[in-house]
Amino acid sequence: MIVKAISNKENRDIIINKLYPVLIKKEDEIRIVDDFGGLSIYELKDFQVYKENSSSYIKDMNSLVYDLIDYPTFLENYYNDDKKARNDVDKSQLNIFEEDLNEDELIELITSEYYSSDEKIIFIEVVEDKMNDKSVKILAEYFQKNHNIEPTMLLPICKLLSKYQNQEVYDLFLNFISDDTINNDSMQNIIIDYFNNYN
Repeated sequence: MIVKAISNKENRDIIINKLYPVLIKKEDEIRIVDDFGGLSIYELKDFQVYKENSSSYIKDMNSLVYDLIDYPTFLENYYNDDKKARNDVDKSQLNIFEEDLNEDELIELITSEYYSSDEKIIFIEVVEDKMNDKSVKILAEYFQKNHNIEPTMLLPICKLLSKYQNQEVYDLFLNFISDDTINNDSMQNIIIDYFNNYN
C-alpha cells in the first residue's frame, strides 16, 4: 500500500504530493518512514491512498502489517536500533515500491525533485527489471541535463544504464568521462567496458 501526502497541517516531516509506502495501518493511523528518516505514526486523513495493494500484508481485525515486519518484537527492536529490524524496514519499502509501482511511475519518482538521493537509489534498484528503451532515454536525458547529481547516485546510475546501448546513454557516459564526473574506479570500469562493447 502506498499513500500520497495531501495535507500537512501539523508541519511534520512529510511533503505534499510525495508517495510513502505504508508499513503498518491500524484503523485511521499509518506508520511510514517520513522525511526525517524515522518510522512514525501519521493520521490517514493527511494522505490519499495511491495504491491499495494489500496482498503482502498480514490482516488482523483493524490492522494491516507488511509481512516482513510482522513479528511481535518488531517495533521494540526498531526503536532500539536493532539492525535486523532497520534492514527489514528498508527491504519492506523497496518491496512495496517494486510490487505496487510500474516502470513509468518509478521513472517519474527518479526524475522528481521531491525525493532524496537515497530514495532515488532505491527507485533505481526497483526499476532495473522494468526498464524499456523509452525509460532508458528519459533517464539518460534527465541525468545529462541534471549537473548536480549526488556522488552516491553515480554508481547505481552507471550500473543501470550500462545495460543499454543507445545514443542517449553513450552521450551521458561521454559527458561523465569528459567532465571528470567519475572519480571512482568501479564507475570508470563500467563506462570503459560500455564504450569497448558499444556497437
